[in-house]
Amino acid sequence: MALSKPEFIMFDYGQTLIKEGAFDGAAGYDSILRLAISNPRGVTGATLQSEVEAMNAELGRFNPATRHKRLTEVSEESINRYLFAKYGIGFPPDTDLRALEPIFWSNANPCEPCEGIVALLAFLKREGIRTGVVSNLSFCGNTLRERIYGAIPEADFDFVISSCDYLFRKPSSRIFEAALGLAGVTADKVWFCGDQFIPDIKGSSAAGMTPVWYKGNLRYDSECQLTEGIEINHWSELMDLIQSI
Repeated sequence: MALSKPEFIMFDYGQTLIKEGAFDGAAGYDSILRLAISNPRGVTGATLQSEVEAMNAELGRFNPATRHKRLTEVSEESINRYLFAKYGIGFPPDTDLRALEPIFWSNANPCEPCEGIVALLAFLKREGIRTGVVSNLSFCGNTLRERIYGAIPEADFDFVISSCDYLFRKPSSRIFEAALGLAGVTADKVWFCGDQFIPDIKGSSAAGMTPVWYKGNLRYDSECQLTEGIEINHWSELMDLIQSI
């Protein structure tokens, strides 16, 4: 495959830019409940997380067999509005539910930059290659941006897209089209880097981008075979490839 140097590189978030640890939703909800001014039923974080898991099953979210078929997103704000209404949980009147998201996330899920990503982003900036983020996520874009820049203060993305703000999830071509509009470039000038085969690799390829399958933190899709695009196990390989073009 003949490659041209990209004008823009887009990244997935989880396990691509940032490596996330074990998720503990109960701990996340406990951190939010400490801010509540009313909790008449004495609901715990474990109760709320159990309710969310039941909702996810009902909605078909996170099922390995079907997760790539869901092309629209559910927002964390909507989930929490439902939970707090059902259990009569109240917060100060001026509370923005989206402001609770980073509190929940930081307590539910530790994170750190993926190995080599800081060096790669610095390299791309020196090379004049612009960057952005497109993530399937129920947290809003501002929460996602705060999370990324908290872990990688040196990052300098043109934009950070969360699917909950744009309705559509990868692999839908619509979220890639929105990203291309924000970037102001055509798909043939863009490489898309991600760890999940169907949403990131197949999705970006169908949108006309060059897919880069990053397998350094692979959790899923290990048996899939790449037929077009680029496959790497460490971000230093991408720097070497770009330098060789």
